[in-house]
Amino acid sequence: MITTVVPVFALIVLGFGAGRFGFFVDGSARGLSTFVFTFAIPAMLFKAMVTLGIPASPPWGLWGAFFTAVACVWILAIAASRFVTGLGGAGGASAALGAAFGNTVMLGLPLGVAFFGTAALLPMALIISIHLPVQWFAATLLAKWGSQTDKPGLPALLRTLLKDLFANPIVLALVAGSVWNFAGFGLHPMADKVITMLAQAAVPAALFALGLSLARFGFAGSGRAAGVLMLLKLAVMPAIAALLAYAVFDLTAVEAGIVVLFAALPTGANAYIFAEREGVAEAALSASVAAGTALSIVTLSIVLALVPHT
Repeated sequence: MITTVVPVFALIVLGFGAGRFGFFVDGSARGLSTFVFTFAIPAMLFKAMVTLGIPASPPWGLWGAFFTAVACVWILAIAASRFVTGLGGAGGASAALGAAFGNTVMLGLPLGVAFFGTAALLPMALIISIHLPVQWFAATLLAKWGSQTDKPGLPALLRTLLKDLFANPIVLALVAGSVWNFAGFGLHPMADKVITMLAQAAVPAALFALGLSLARFGFAGSGRAAGVLMLLKLAVMPAIAALLAYAVFDLTAVEAGIVVLFAALPTGANAYIFAEREGVAEAALSASVAAGTALSIVTLSIVLALVPHT
């Protein structure tokens, strides 16, 4: 467990230090993140979908365990937003996303591969495939419902969501890999080599890029509000997910472990982007992303120590 967690967070710290001490000029950090999201991680997920056996039926148990935990935390976060200063507004949508939207791509994928091996790629890809669409759309609807200002109607929201999804390289890679697998085309050795080299760069580049991105998030903010979000994200959500994964749904050891690991991930940057767009709880979300990622070296170590990996 230690040999898994420490190298992962060492790369994040290295990226954070490089960003804070000016080793990267303005714009270069965004360039690395673009490479990770547009090429490296899509290549890894495409190859996983092509080479791994895709379930004949939707993985209802996997999705049920993870997204039931998401729903429970959403309810708790919306309730907390009514009483905690710094979380109110937009119907509690920013608070809900901050408490339930984990950093699945930049941290979850590398950590899952390092701890569980390549057997974790398929369940991780299946969760990631609907993680962003489900939560982002639900948060947008909640913000619309809770706002007093005019917002686009449901058809406009659906069009915007579909446009964003089909422009997302990770979603496209998952869909393309699934279609390629179903068609049984296989991969030419040269194409396989190129994709493999890109995929091998995904884990270290994603972790380093995460550190770079954290350098721009402030640790200072609404302390109580950020604390509530981190408590829900790093402790409450993985506890609920563990109960569901091991006691309610019939999951394999790796599937259950991925559900708990993904539930225990710190808040992802997309949650902050949403809060910034809505103009609600930005300080709390910024602190939750930065401080939550730092704190997660302890909480994720505990989670991985308790979760069977085979």
